[in-house]
Amino acid sequence: MTKLYIFVLLCLLTLGLLILNIQSLKRQTLPPIPTRISTVPSVIEYTVITETPVPSATPRPSATVTPTPNRISAGDLEAFFSKYAEKESVDRDLLKKIAVCESGFNPAARNGIYGGLFQFSENSWQSLRRIMNLDTNPALRFNAEEAIKTAAYKLALNGRAAWPNCSQ
Repeated sequence: MTKLYIFVLLCLLTLGLLILNIQSLKRQTLPPIPTRISTVPSVIEYTVITETPVPSATPRPSATVTPTPNRISAGDLEAFFSKYAEKESVDRDLLKKIAVCESGFNPAARNGIYGGLFQFSENSWQSLRRIMNLDTNPALRFNAEEAIKTAAYKLALNGRAAWPNCSQ
């Protein structure tokens, strides 16, 4: 019980001191509150400095060089047909027949997505040339020697099925 009395007594004492402090503060005179403070600007101005983005150059696709079909003599064509027909063990006359049927012996012939002596599409050309481990540039379809070399390989690989309308 004595602890409770001591606690209450301490609380009353603290309360009394608090009241005395408040009364003494009331007696003090405070300086008047200024109506306008001249040292603080009414508007704060500032400038934000950021780096101006510099646009980068738009990359342009590089043009694929398209080989210009060479004027080729009948003798050169005959030599290419003989060389690659023998190399791939295919019928030289059948290879020539397909070229006549597909392009009329015109290395620059185009028909929709097909092109060259044997009218290869870009996809079939690239696929075959990859298997042959040769340059897959589809523009080479228009080079007579490359077209004959690739067609002879295709004929040896798949037979007449690649050119059903021209190999009968």
